[in-house]
Amino acid sequence: MASQHVAVIVPVFRDAHRASRTVEAVLRCVVPSSFSIRVRVVDDGSDDGTAERLSEQFGDRIDLIRLPVNVGRSAARNAGAMDANADLLLFIDADCEPNDNQFLAAHLGAIQTADISMGVVEGQDDGFWHAYQQAAQTRRDRLAHRTFVAHFTTQNVMIDARLFTSVGGFDEAFRGYGFEDRDLAIRLAGSHARFTTAAGACVIHRDALDLAQVCRKMEEAGATTSQVFAARHPFEYRALGYEAIDGEQHPLRGVMAKALWPVLRPWTQHDAWLQWRLIPFTLRTSIVRVMVAASYLCGTLRRHR
Repeated sequence: MASQHVAVIVPVFRDAHRASRTVEAVLRCVVPSSFSIRVRVVDDGSDDGTAERLSEQFGDRIDLIRLPVNVGRSAARNAGAMDANADLLLFIDADCEPNDNQFLAAHLGAIQTADISMGVVEGQDDGFWHAYQQAAQTRRDRLAHRTFVAHFTTQNVMIDARLFTSVGGFDEAFRGYGFEDRDLAIRLAGSHARFTTAAGACVIHRDALDLAQVCRKMEEAGATTSQVFAARHPFEYRALGYEAIDGEQHPLRGVMAKALWPVLRPWTQHDAWLQWRLIPFTLRTSIVRVMVAASYLCGTLRRHR
C-alpha cells in the first residue's frame, strides 16, 4: 500500500516564538509507518524577522512559504495547501501547541472512517481565562444541538485534501477576524463530508488573553467578516447567537451599546480584577460577556457597505 502524505499547515504572522514551539511539537510526533509528514509554515507578510528566524531554526526540515504582504488567515492557509501534493491537510494555528507526541496519530486514526477529523483546543491554565474558555466550550456543546459548526475550528483540524480542494478551500472574502472556519464547515457539510472528533488530538492554545484583546477581535469580527457570514448563512448566524448582538438587525441594542461602550472600554484596559476570587466567577464571566457583546455590537455598526 502506497504511503499517504500529510501536509501540516501553520500560518504565522509576527509570532516566531510560538510558531517555533508548535513546529517543534509537531516534528516530535509519532507517525504511523504508512504516512509521511511535511510541515508547511506560511509566513503571512511578517516584517519582524519571523521568516528568517524560522528558516534559521528549521532549515530544510520544513517548507517555508513567504508571502510578500499580509493577506489574512484564509488566504495564508490556502497558500499552504496549494501545491502541497498531499492526501490529507492538517491545519493548526501558530499559537496552538500539540499536547503530546500522539497528536498526529490520533488525527490519523480518527480520519480513517471520516473525511474531517476535528481536534480539541484547550486553554493554558492561566486562571480566569482558562476557566472562561472551559465555560465557553460548555456553551458550544449546547449550541451544537442547533448547529454542528459550533464545534468546528481550524485551529486544529485534519481534512481530506481532495474534499478541501473541491469546495474551493477557505473563502478569502473573510479577510478580517473570525467566521472563516464556520463558513468552510458549512460548505464541507454541503458536500456530504463525514465529520468526526479526535479526542486524543489536543492542542494547548498558547495565547495570553486579556480583555482588551478579546474585545478588539470581537469588534473587528462585527465590523468585517460577520456581514459576509450573516448574508450567506443566516440560520447558522442566528443559531450561534451572533444575530442577537448584531446592531444592524437590532438597532435599539446597537444604540444602547454605542452609548455604553465609551464607559466600558476603559475597564478593558485594566482587567486584573478578573483574577479576584472574592468576586464570584459567574459574575466576572457575566461582566466579560456584556463587554464582549457590546464590542461586537459596536463593530456591526461600522460595517463598510
